[in-house]
Amino acid sequence: MSCDLQTMTREWNQAFRARATETRIPIAATLELTRRCNLNCIHCYLGDQVEQHRRQPSELDTGAVKQALTEWAEAGCLYLTLTGGEPLLRPDFAEIYRHARELGLVVTVFTNGTLVTEQITALFREYPPRKVEISLYGATAATHDGITGHPGSHRRAWEGIRRLLAAGVRVELKTVLMKSNLAELEELERQAAGCGVPFRHDSALFPCLEGGSRAPLDLRISPEEAVLADLAAPYQKKQWRERIEAVLAVPPDERLYPCSAGRTAFHADPFGNLSPCILAEPYARASAGRSFSEIWEQELGAIQERRWTRTDTCLTGDERGACAHCPAVNRMETGREEEESDYMRRTAQLRYRAAMESNV
Repeated sequence: MSCDLQTMTREWNQAFRARATETRIPIAATLELTRRCNLNCIHCYLGDQVEQHRRQPSELDTGAVKQALTEWAEAGCLYLTLTGGEPLLRPDFAEIYRHARELGLVVTVFTNGTLVTEQITALFREYPPRKVEISLYGATAATHDGITGHPGSHRRAWEGIRRLLAAGVRVELKTVLMKSNLAELEELERQAAGCGVPFRHDSALFPCLEGGSRAPLDLRISPEEAVLADLAAPYQKKQWRERIEAVLAVPPDERLYPCSAGRTAFHADPFGNLSPCILAEPYARASAGRSFSEIWEQELGAIQERRWTRTDTCLTGDERGACAHCPAVNRMETGREEEESDYMRRTAQLRYRAAMESNV
């Protein structure tokens, strides 16, 4: 793509998103097709898979999912992320995915890669996704499989990755940093570079959505380690500094949620519930018997009406551009949207100081 075309595309995207924000059009959806998974990762915020299977209500059937997608497209949705659990576990994944693409939706798929068969690859070749994001939790099978709880999952994930790349499907790799895989971050980056695909990491771990287990928090790396990984390369430090400076250039947003949740984006779980985002559970609404437009217009925007009542958090002070959490994450960890944990505060403070050092 030429520089002129890249500039035109970027400017169009900016104008499009600005218009969607101004008119509150739901242009982006995240759909959990299932909360079931063929793996049982130790850090998963959905909790233990055995317990998940026991407690889960019935998932929406194929027809209900397709009808929902049609309603969303009619309301202005353009970008769709299909996630889980493991979305490829649904036997009707191909039918749902094909319907989404035929509606004109730009689709991203989140998967662990182990269920990427030749049939799935052929589907993606016929109806190309925007990208397929695959999670790798270790550069070695021992580390990856230890985290997923399933021997052979590392090998199967790489088989899926290679199938997609051979078919010309756009792939991105990512990982969640934790104590058991931090030492393999550089090797993961090298492996991704060797395949010519983008790679990113995240050190965010949350209590479980259901049951509130805090076990994933025990897997966290230290704030110092998280910031060191975030700013390891000069370009990373430069990006964080530019982000912080851009945020500081405008007054603090009075909204508790100054993001796209409930403004241009929403989340749908496998059971028919809609929310501004997956972590904003208190704002979730059941969709049974009501149209999407009614729920979007009358209820999902309520999150945007919330205002800060305090100014002493990293989300409202000078360090706000260095924060990688939000009020929804605060609520999950401390029980209150406006009260961040010591871990989150310390990480933001260290990231701010490191990014703003003069030797960029």
